[in-house]
Amino acid sequence: MPLIPTHFKGKAFPMTVITPVRRGWQRYGARLILFIFQHLPLGVVKQLAFIHFARWILVPGDKLPRLDTAQPVEDWPYDLYIFTTNFNGSWDQYIDAFGRIHAVSKGLNMLWYTSAGFPGPWPMRLFKQYIRYFEQPQDLYYNAYPGAAVRDIDQALALKPKLDAFLAETVEEMPNEDFARKYRAFVNEAAPMMAHTGQEPGLRALTHGARPLEQG
Repeated sequence: MPLIPTHFKGKAFPMTVITPVRRGWQRYGARLILFIFQHLPLGVVKQLAFIHFARWILVPGDKLPRLDTAQPVEDWPYDLYIFTTNFNGSWDQYIDAFGRIHAVSKGLNMLWYTSAGFPGPWPMRLFKQYIRYFEQPQDLYYNAYPGAAVRDIDQALALKPKLDAFLAETVEEMPNEDFARKYRAFVNEAAPMMAHTGQEPGLRALTHGARPLEQG
């Protein structure tokens, strides 16, 4: 029975891109760029709320991992520049955001500058062809919250203390009118934090808040 990859269901999708970096000044340039980005406040990237995770790694071509001591030592003329990420939405939406947001595309130019054949984020057609060519298939992917986007998780964390406060306020018996007033106030405050989960792939992963209760 074939194993169905879990990333075909839910709101989050993985992507891994491995590009070649020539050994020489390009290797040291890539290390320097990664060092700089590790110490920069990446506020723009954090504002892209559809990104769960993103990481760049440089693997030296003369220090490739070996699965067994009997495996021959490999010495490639290239280093491997690995970009791995999880995101919400479609593949095209994700790449479009990288290419169309100026501050992000400027960072991409720096991060992939040393990768062989990198065309830059513009024109988008060449950039997408480059990513498609070096994108690696995902054989295994674990998603802790397949039905939730980044915004869904963020809103759920914001909702938890409000729910705890409402339960603490209503633990004791009270007149029905008082409970109804507190309940409506809580639901109206919590409604925008309640998202639909389990969205099918291929659809735009957005957070749709529930409708507040009308005051009666």
